[in-house]
Order: sequence, then C-alpha cells, then structure tokens
Amino acid sequence: MASNEDTQPVAIGPQPSQVTDTERLQKLNTDLENIPLFMTHLPTDDTNPAVEALKSLISEEAPEDMAQKFKTEGNTSFHRKRYDQAVAHYTHALSFDHDNNELKVSLFTNRAAANLELHNYARVLEDCKSALQIKSNTPKALFRAARACIMVGKFDEADECCEWALRLDPESKELRKMQDDVKEARRALEVREKEQEKRENARLEKREMVQQAIAIRSGLTFDLSPDNMKKRDLYAWEVSEHCVELDPESAHLLWPVVFLYPESKESDFVQQFDEATSLYDMLATVLAQPPPWDNQQRPAYTVDSVDTYFLARPLGGMEKDERLVK
Repeated sequence: MASNEDTQPVAIGPQPSQVTDTERLQKLNTDLENIPLFMTHLPTDDTNPAVEALKSLISEEAPEDMAQKFKTEGNTSFHRKRYDQAVAHYTHALSFDHDNNELKVSLFTNRAAANLELHNYARVLEDCKSALQIKSNTPKALFRAARACIMVGKFDEADECCEWALRLDPESKELRKMQDDVKEARRALEVREKEQEKRENARLEKREMVQQAIAIRSGLTFDLSPDNMKKRDLYAWEVSEHCVELDPESAHLLWPVVFLYPESKESDFVQQFDEATSLYDMLATVLAQPPPWDNQQRPAYTVDSVDTYFLARPLGGMEKDERLVK
C-alpha cells in the first residue's frame, strides 16, 4: 500500500484555459479575415471559396445590366427626393463600359436632373454636353441645359438651347414656357441693373455734395493713406460703416462721434452729431440720464462734472502730430 504522502491530488471540474486573451483575439481576427464581410483586403490566391463565389456572382451580370440596375436605383432615389444618392447611383452606372449609347444618354440627362435639384449648375451643363456629344438630338439635355443657363444668367445660351430643342420637338409646351422663363429672367435682370445703377448714381451725387461741403470748410483734413482707404475706391469719410452725411435741409454736416470714458472703460456712440451743436449740448443729451454703469442715485458722470478731451491734428499734420485738446 502507498502511503498518504505518495497520493497526488486529482483536479475536479473544468480546468482554466491555457490560452491567453491576446491569443484568443489573434485567432478571432484570423477567422474574421476569412469571411468576405470582415476582410480588410482581398486574398491574392483563389483558395477562399466564399470570395470566389461572390466573384462569380458579379461576373455573371453584363456591364450593361449592371449600369441599368444602378440607373433604376438612381431613379428610385430621385423620386424619393434623395438627390445626392441619385447622383451617386447614376455616376456608378456610368462607370460600366458598354455600347448602349441610349442608356449612356439617359444616365447623363438623369444625373443632370438630379444636379439641377442640388443647384450644381456647372455639373448640369457638363452632363448635358456629354449627352449631346453622344446624341445631338436629345431634347431633355437641351431643356435641362437651358434651365441651368437661366439660373447662372446665361440667357443667350438658354435661348439657343430652347430654339434647338424646339426644332426637335415643335409642339413641346414645356419648351415654350422655358422661352417665356428666359424672357422674364432677362427682364428681371434688367430691372435689377437699373435699380443698382440708380442707387450708384444717388451715392455718387451724395458723395459729390459731401465733398463740396467739406471743401468749403477750412481746417478739415483726412488721412488718405492706403491703409486708411482700405484699398477701396472711397473718399476718406467713406471708409467707415457710419459716414459723415450732409443734411439737405440745413446744409449741416452730420458726423459720427464716439465718446470714451477711460475710467470706466465704457463708451457712447452718436451716429449723427450736427456740426452746429456744441459739445456741451451734445453731452447734456448723452448724459441726461445716468449711464447704466454709473451710480444711479449719485452719478459721477454729468455734463458739469466731466472733463472732455478731443483728438486734434494740425492742418497739414500727420498722425504723429495729433494732440489731445481739453
């Protein structure tokens, strides 16, 4: 008989795996690489039956059939107003090489229609041009090209497209309406141009009046340096959003003025300071009520308690010659 000291303990129940987590993860990744859905790259040989089966399914369909399939998907997306998806499907369909020119023309005109909805007018014109290069008598391509030309203001080209299309389809009501749309868009542009010209003439007239008013007032000078002019065709008093103006009734200049309160780091802006108004009267108006940032019961800023300074530049002087005047 063996002694108790010679008896070895026997393990009972499931034993812990000797495979580490890292090894398990590596094995899982290896297994997934053999499944087409999870492959990060295609195998270089033909030993994977699943990949070969998928390849055979793809190769069974002719390029023209594949193009037709994606065209149908594009049409579905277009009718659902998913124009981005429609463009993607038509583009994919155009990538297949086949000899069916009617299908190619249809794909180009359909993609042009989707891009019209997306306001991609340059791409619309490119696709219409491609369709017409394949088949010159394509009313849809001409119609959509005319619409894109209207949207970008090319009215002569739009007229030409309409006339060309009407020679192919003289009874088309859509093309007749398109011609009317071209005329209306041209008239609208002419109206806008006249209004813009009228506004520009009024601006120039106002500029001339302000220039003359400033010219007869001695001591007024402006910084005409390129930085101040901001490289724009403006007079010095026009470089700001708030410009000096001329009151047509009183013939007084109305100046934009900023009041700064350095002690409180606050400011006030007066858009039109009549040159005939004294600084005292203007401050009396500005400080008639205590500013929100001042003591409301015992305001420190009143017209009689503040010291006022302005920045003055001697006639003919430069910016370095400016001085504060009390």
